Amino acid sequence: MDGTVSMRCKHCGAPFEIDSLTSDSSYVTCTSCGTSQTRIDAKNYLEEMMGQVKSWISKAIPTGVNISNADNIDAVARHNIFSNSVRPAIETEMTEYRFGFLSLLSNQLIMMPHRTNTSFKSAHQSANAFEFNAKAKSVAPLAVDAGSMELMQVADKVSLAYAMMINNMKQLAENKPGRYSIMATNFNEASDSLKGLKNYDVVRQRLEALSQVAKGVAFLEEGNVIESRAALQAGLDMMDAAKQATMSSMEFGSTYLSVDQEASITKVLLGIAEAALHDPTIDPLKVLDIFKRVMDSATVMYKASGPEWGGMFKSVTRYNEIFASISEIFASRSGKGGVYITSGQGGALIPFWSVDLKYSFTTGALFAKKSVEVHETLLVPASFVTDASSLNNPRQSVTDIFATKQGGFFDSLKGSEKSISESGEIGNMVKTIAQNSVGSRNVIAPVSTKSEAEAFILRYLKQCTADVNKLKLIKPTVDKLIYVPCEITDSGVSIPSLGKMAPKTVGRMDLIKNLLI
Repeated sequence: MDGTVSMRCKHCGAPFEIDSLTSDSSYVTCTSCGTSQTRIDAKNYLEEMMGQVKSWISKAIPTGVNISNADNIDAVARHNIFSNSVRPAIETEMTEYRFGFLSLLSNQLIMMPHRTNTSFKSAHQSANAFEFNAKAKSVAPLAVDAGSMELMQVADKVSLAYAMMINNMKQLAENKPGRYSIMATNFNEASDSLKGLKNYDVVRQRLEALSQVAKGVAFLEEGNVIESRAALQAGLDMMDAAKQATMSSMEFGSTYLSVDQEASITKVLLGIAEAALHDPTIDPLKVLDIFKRVMDSATVMYKASGPEWGGMFKSVTRYNEIFASISEIFASRSGKGGVYITSGQGGALIPFWSVDLKYSFTTGALFAKKSVEVHETLLVPASFVTDASSLNNPRQSVTDIFATKQGGFFDSLKGSEKSISESGEIGNMVKTIAQNSVGSRNVIAPVSTKSEAEAFILRYLKQCTADVNKLKLIKPTVDKLIYVPCEITDSGVSIPSLGKMAPKTVGRMDLIKNLLI
């Protein structure tokens, strides 16, 4: 072990940096896990850990062999000691750590601010990996041939990177201030430790990229948009290269999806930084606060929705899609691109999922009986997930086209019905959609995904077929996210262009007041 390090963190096992060792303070803070402790506790833990290392060494090598004088031991003798005593012990333990490291790398290693991930359960504690790293360093002088040296190099570098990443996963599990600065340090340390290691360059690229991304998030949380944008752009460029390398890697190809998710998050964060950089009126901290409110509402829904919807609300990918939609709003406001907006009056915009619906129904009796096909358009408020009652009764949270028109009795007998639904002017309104800037208008943030809208509309149609037995073939397609002009007052939201077709829950300010951008 490096002689310059005289203390170890009693919480995670990481060695303290030189600056911590030369400080006059009675307390030291670990840069790898962020915890503080007394210098005495850190020194006591070092003695405890080195005692365990020495005990392991005494069992692994023959009695009487002094590793500190390994250079004075005959090369043949060193080779035999290593092959017969050291290698079996190192390889057995190293196999566990390499598998644990690969398992960890299959997870998403960065999250949006305010977001946590408690799903990862490591097979090892960081202290275990740091201790193994100390063991590997202690017996490395016994390695003589190229194969043995390579094994010890892998044991040293992989165990150190693994320990750092275990600490980072602990940071992701708790939403604590300053965690991204800690993660940036760990990513950087882990990346540096893997330099020159055969077959691990693809992992090193990813960790180096994530170090930049974590720095960018830390800057963003501080309100330092210029530094944040630079770090996030650098991280994204590196991430794109890491994605390509991962895709062609035999050993680490299974981690591609996680790298892709990390790249998506980086793009969202970069979008926030760029929007704030080009438009000084945009406060990145406010944007992050909006994201927090979105996540908080999803957490409430997850707890209230039960197993059928719970899996969707807990999905990591849903946040990427929602954040991308919100980023588009800010980019549009700063003049970089537009969103789909319909015609209509109102000083604010409310998001809907546009649904293209084809259905058929049977009409007529006896010889007049026939099947009629109808093409309709209906809208689903993108805020439907904020109302738990809507999940059980979806008809109150859509433009319910089957609520009023069911056809006349005599028309039904004669087979002259052309439709059993009524969408009003929705179809014509949707035809007016164009990509435009949101300008200075307030916008209600979309908090649902396309797949959630698809599941919701199927639930709506299932309810309709139970109520309207004429319905037959139903083929809904969720088209796109659109924004409809509306008016927001203290009493609620009104959408003049929808009239009586406006969903019952869409005007409830108690559901959407925290979603205004």
